[in-house]
Amino acid sequence: HYEGERPLFASHGLYLEEVTIHAGESALKECSDIEAVNCRFEGKYPFWHNDGFVVKNCLFTEGARAALWYSRNLKMKDTLVKMFREMDGIKLENVQLPNALETLWYCRNVELNNVKIDKGDYLFIHGEDIRIKNFVLNGNYSFQYCKNVEIRHAEIHSKDAFWNTENVTVYDSVLDGEYLG
Repeated sequence: HYEGERPLFASHGLYLEEVTIHAGESALKECSDIEAVNCRFEGKYPFWHNDGFVVKNCLFTEGARAALWYSRNLKMKDTLVKMFREMDGIKLENVQLPNALETLWYCRNVELNNVKIDKGDYLFIHGEDIRIKNFVLNGNYSFQYCKNVEIRHAEIHSKDAFWNTENVTVYDSVLDGEYLG
């Protein structure tokens, strides 16, 4: 268990298993080569300004707001999380984002496989190089100002999707909404 302000600040090559990060801010800020398995994150801003980290079978509670920002090279699997912003190199597999309002903004080089997103209004604003497979989205105004988007086997329920977006390809999917493009 860790709590308080920046308890693992600037850690490198750290393996966390069945660890709880309680209330506090920026538990893993400015870190690299971090692996978190079966962990629970309750404090604000747990992963900021990180490079090279793996998150597996973890839970980010409501208190872990603005959970993953300004970071690079994330691989996440079997996790429940809320938000990503301004990141480069995201791979999500079997991940759920149940309250994803304003998430994945300004993210580049994103791969999603078997991901479900609810309350995902304004998802992926200014995103670039996005590859999605086996995906469900419930949220309005998605994929605005994006470049290079490929979507396969998806179900997208989004009013006004793909506004001002360039180079979009969608295969074997359902697009449900009022406006498209």
